[in-house]
Amino acid sequence: MRAQSFRATMARVAIAGAATALTTLSAHAAAPEAVHWEVQADRGYSDDVVQFTLTAPAPAPGGASIASNPASLNTFVGLSASQLQSSTPRRVAFRVQRDAGEFVCQGVAQARRASGECTFHGSQTFAQVLQQRGVGGAKPVDLYQLSVHNVGTGYLDDLRRFKVATPTADELSRAAEHGVSVSYIREMTAAAPAFSRMDDLIQAHDHGVSPGYAAEVRAAGYGAMKADAIVGLHDRGVSADFLVGLQHAGYPALPLEDIERLHDSGVSPDWLGALRRDGYVGLSTEQLILLRNHGISADYAGAVRAAGYGRLPPEQIVRLYEHGVGASWLADIQKAGYGGLSPDQLVMLRERGVAAAYLADLRHAGYRMLAPEEAILMHDHGVSPDMVHDVVAAGYGEVSPADIARMRDHGLTSQALRKAAGLAHRPNVDEIIRLRDSGVL
Repeated sequence: MRAQSFRATMARVAIAGAATALTTLSAHAAAPEAVHWEVQADRGYSDDVVQFTLTAPAPAPGGASIASNPASLNTFVGLSASQLQSSTPRRVAFRVQRDAGEFVCQGVAQARRASGECTFHGSQTFAQVLQQRGVGGAKPVDLYQLSVHNVGTGYLDDLRRFKVATPTADELSRAAEHGVSVSYIREMTAAAPAFSRMDDLIQAHDHGVSPGYAAEVRAAGYGAMKADAIVGLHDRGVSADFLVGLQHAGYPALPLEDIERLHDSGVSPDWLGALRRDGYVGLSTEQLILLRNHGISADYAGAVRAAGYGRLPPEQIVRLYEHGVGASWLADIQKAGYGGLSPDQLVMLRERGVAAAYLADLRHAGYRMLAPEEAILMHDHGVSPDMVHDVVAAGYGEVSPADIARMRDHGLTSQALRKAAGLAHRPNVDEIIRLRDSGVL
């Protein structure tokens, strides 16, 4: 569009009772027979700029199609600043000429304001130009919309110059109605070649996709991404920084669906980068979402890896986390001499409430190294490390964990054990228990 023209953005308002509804003319073949116009010279612009509003009846009952934008007085052939400044009502008549048609207007001006009615005459010459350019046949309403928004041959030339596919008359009319300006088209096609169709440009404009955003997506390595995909990313709030972060974390050129799912699940580039530094690379989208949805931090994953579980699948990491296998507990278990346990054994110990200190104290009691299942058995039966120490001290260090648990169940004390050890005939575990139950010990 040219410098002396105005760039209109349609606001379609239909009022029915107290409700407001959007309406449009583009779906109807006929142009409005009469258009109400209004000029305001008191909006604070420069002396030669006014606010120009066109209001046309819309198909919805009580509805209207409104276009209102600043315009140079040069636009109005036959309307002068002195007429607008008249202190008394003054009849005015003027024309607004566009490539697609002409508005012939009459009305009254007074005190820097004017209003009245226009008739619109579509240009058949321009309609022929559209046919010759491959746009196709334009309906009267198309010519009206193009005239309202000053879309003419210059706009068509610019489309060709920016390598935008020739639009249909309906697309051209909608582009005008939706405010898709030449500058927007120029910047969007330069930012991302994917925006080479008018429908895509209209959609991007309606969804608020800026040329800057499209350029950033392309710079992030997604130059081949389709236009509707870029719009989809924008709608979901996926920033270009997020895309760059995916690349740096080792996840370049992901499918659109995966990008959206990762973003919607709260997966951040910082989190991915931290996982990468801890050795977790090449995970699938499903695995990343699984870890994120269960609140697995990079620190936790790193602690699991540092504990010797670097090849543990994400599903197992989640299982450990969900069962309360914390990073500090895992480190203490290792210090207690129980490194290299399977995830199932770790979960079993944690679920039974076996503390790392308990395992360490059992080792220090002088008893042999216990399997996790044996330690759990002793823990479940209330066998303390002190009792194990007494068993060993009494000369029964070779008995099984199950026998120690049986002695605990029958109330064997350290004193009773020492007494049993001092008997002439050294009793076995079953005999000790019988002696204890009979009150001898």
